[in-house]
Amino acid sequence: MIAVGVYHVAYLALTREGREWVRDMWPRWKDAKDFVQNFRHYLTGRSQRPKIARFGYAEKAEYWAVVWGTILMGLTGLMVWFKVGWFGFLPRWAIDIAIAVHFYEAVLATLAIVVWHFYHVIFDPDVYPVNWAFVDGRVSEEFYKEEHALDYEQQFAESDAGEAEAETETESAAEAKKADAD
Repeated sequence: MIAVGVYHVAYLALTREGREWVRDMWPRWKDAKDFVQNFRHYLTGRSQRPKIARFGYAEKAEYWAVVWGTILMGLTGLMVWFKVGWFGFLPRWAIDIAIAVHFYEAVLATLAIVVWHFYHVIFDPDVYPVNWAFVDGRVSEEFYKEEHALDYEQQFAESDAGEAEAETETESAAEAKKADAD
């Protein structure tokens, strides 16, 4: 787990995609507004669901919980594993606290997976019987448009602008060829 965590941090720091991931995953004020708007939507049914970007507040919360849990489990795990060699300078009660924190973080992570993650992947009525994205990370265009409307609109606008630019270049090239022929 620690090795995968180190690899993930290296990926985030050393690649353009990783830095973009961090930028998109960073919590923003819009996430708090989206949470309130979504809560209002589910509570009253009258307000509109918020438009979510590449990552919504729920995905960001889950990601940062995994980051925090990995750091906590890694540190306390090392403390328990090497309690005599590396951490022998600590009093016994510090190791006992590390054992308790490690245990309860493991319970919390297990419950988060079973309750939160399983709901969103299996039991959510929008994806039932299962969200197949767990296999390859892909979702249908329709699902993405519904769940991440803001990002979908941005990508759609970029692709439309690219297509319009390509058409303009093609027309300009055809006009230049025609002018050369004359």
